[in-house]
Amino acid sequence: MLSRHMGEAKRYWVRNEQGRVWGPFPAEQLARLKGQITDKSEVSLDGRSFRPVAEFPEVQPFVVHRAEPRRAEPAPTERVVEGNAPYIGPGLRAMFSIPGQAAAPAATPSAPAAAPPADPAPAAAGRRGPPVMNRQAAPEPADAMSLPASGDLGVISPIRLYALAALNASNGALELRRDGRRITVSFRRGTPAYLSTDDPDLSLLGFLQSKKLIAPQQAAAVQAELAKGGADPVSVLLQRQIIAPADAHRLLGEHALFLLDRALESTRGSFTFHADAPAPDSAFPLGQKWTLLAEAVRRLDAGALRARLGSRLTHPVVRSGGLGIGKVEELALNAQETRLYAGIDGTRTGEELLKQGDPAAVLRLLHLLVELKHLSLGDAGEEDFTGAANPEQSAARPGGLPTPIAVAPVPPRPQPQTPRPTPLSVAPVAPPRPTPAAVKPVAPSPRPTPAAVKPAAPPAPAAPRPTPAFVKPAPPPAAKPAPTIAMGPAGETPTAQLVRLKGLLDRLENATHYEALGVDRKAATAADVKRSFVLLARDLHPDTVTDPAQGELRAIKERLFARVNEAAQILGDDARRKEYEKELEGDKKEVDVGRIFDAEDKFQRAEIFIKARKYKEGLQVLDEAIVLNPEEAEFYAWRGYARFLLAQDRKAAFEECASDIRKAIKMLDRCVPAFLFLGQMQKVIGDTKGAAASFQKVLQLDDRNVEAQRELRMLGKR
Repeated sequence: MLSRHMGEAKRYWVRNEQGRVWGPFPAEQLARLKGQITDKSEVSLDGRSFRPVAEFPEVQPFVVHRAEPRRAEPAPTERVVEGNAPYIGPGLRAMFSIPGQAAAPAATPSAPAAAPPADPAPAAAGRRGPPVMNRQAAPEPADAMSLPASGDLGVISPIRLYALAALNASNGALELRRDGRRITVSFRRGTPAYLSTDDPDLSLLGFLQSKKLIAPQQAAAVQAELAKGGADPVSVLLQRQIIAPADAHRLLGEHALFLLDRALESTRGSFTFHADAPAPDSAFPLGQKWTLLAEAVRRLDAGALRARLGSRLTHPVVRSGGLGIGKVEELALNAQETRLYAGIDGTRTGEELLKQGDPAAVLRLLHLLVELKHLSLGDAGEEDFTGAANPEQSAARPGGLPTPIAVAPVPPRPQPQTPRPTPLSVAPVAPPRPTPAAVKPVAPSPRPTPAAVKPAAPPAPAAPRPTPAFVKPAPPPAAKPAPTIAMGPAGETPTAQLVRLKGLLDRLENATHYEALGVDRKAATAADVKRSFVLLARDLHPDTVTDPAQGELRAIKERLFARVNEAAQILGDDARRKEYEKELEGDKKEVDVGRIFDAEDKFQRAEIFIKARKYKEGLQVLDEAIVLNPEEAEFYAWRGYARFLLAQDRKAAFEECASDIRKAIKMLDRCVPAFLFLGQMQKVIGDTKGAAASFQKVLQLDDRNVEAQRELRMLGKR
């Protein structure tokens, strides 16, 4: 019987002979260790002091007792004559690989050598394998931690393949194939260094178009040049000055992470790992390999992850005891994830853990750690612990393991023998399935009359117990949701749906996020946004396309789903929604990068003129720079200082020139040149106190400013 003390269930830590620790577990959940507890294991009630398992009688039902090692075959009984060499039996010869002797020793055996006893026949279903001395409990197969050469993504997920490549510091190319398309991840020492695809929608040009960094006409021109051969997209983009050289590395990294997300979210298809396949010369590491994996999983769609985990979330979440791929510490979990992982003790189900924090974050963490085998959610292939608690069946289980208790289904209550009259209000409803022992034959009747208390067919049970579900009237049917922009007519063919969704995609490309979700801009709440997104996702999610031949329709749905998901993410977050509102209202003006570059170029020329004491030329170029970019505070600071240096009567021109500098400070309160110029102007007009204050402000902003330090020393203030 499971022991309890002080009204509280005991919790047990188990340490095997190799030093691996599991727990804490309540006694009724120790059966989940499935053969890990042996007679050489140790148990603790506090996780610190361990004692032999034999001192815990309540744990004995879960202990697997090791069989004694089989002895070598005994040598034949014989009398050794003095002077003869000792005889080496077949057991020792096999153990030490000694060849057979040419002749038997000259000895007269006292009795015929008995044949070695035959091994007991293994039970048909009871033995897992022959007992082996010093065998580890449930060891991980050696090939389970190696990266397979090929396989099905439905069996081994891309997340696990990535982790195995990282664990083994693999070099090579992992090729993922689905619907005739391919994504290749090149690894260098386990770190992804280059990603490529033959899907035009996921290509670099398609990615830049989705980010609105290049126009469709520019992409078409680049594509035409690539069709001629002999060039790569990056070279063509740089030659045509479509992207700046300084931005190329960042954009390539963002596109690689985009492809990595698409690769890791794959749930079907096949894979092939080409070991030692070299990465292209342009490859570069994207970051720390384990951190990259964790961040990529954080970007996965939580709804899709919940569908993958499915009913396994109703199982208790159990740690693997250090048997996972890699180390949890290398994943760089954030504070919330670390707190959640630390609280997993094997007593709560996945559904219960979802209620303890952000469900999306919990789902992503559970999915990551289950794929890396740090956690278990009752995966398929594990033993079913919902069997009957019959002792005879327990004894017949493979390996002599008893059936775990406290998890068997509760048997139904016995039916009372005294029949109860069925209430009149439930007469038209079909009764529960009768118990064979209590059925009384009733004259057959094709239809029961409405006034009959007991229906004629099927026969009434001896003691039907009406449940509230039958007594209460059926709830009114749920109202059908309003049609969405993604909903098509009834009986729509896939071809017609493809044409309709293409038109919808074209409309949503230039639509606002409110129009994409079909919600009111002023009245929509976060709940309205979420509700609208859920309704749209039912029609637009790519997994709704189950026919592999409809790859184009699935691709269109993927783009539409990404569009409405982006809208929901922005409108569902208050801060991001306010920022988006500013963009719609025009408060956030479009930035003309070309004008900014031109203004910066003119400012640098003006700075050279002013330092060369060519104040008029410098002022002229500064005015041009301010026209191009009037939002730059430093431009006004330099203009005010140049005007002061050019003035004939500097004391009289001080206030007019200082107005430009004060404007710069108002625009940017940490503008170091403005305070430095103001201090120098104050020193010229004799305001030493004001000059010292200005130079002190410069040192507050930049304590290493040599010019301010020198000016203060000259003023005797430092």
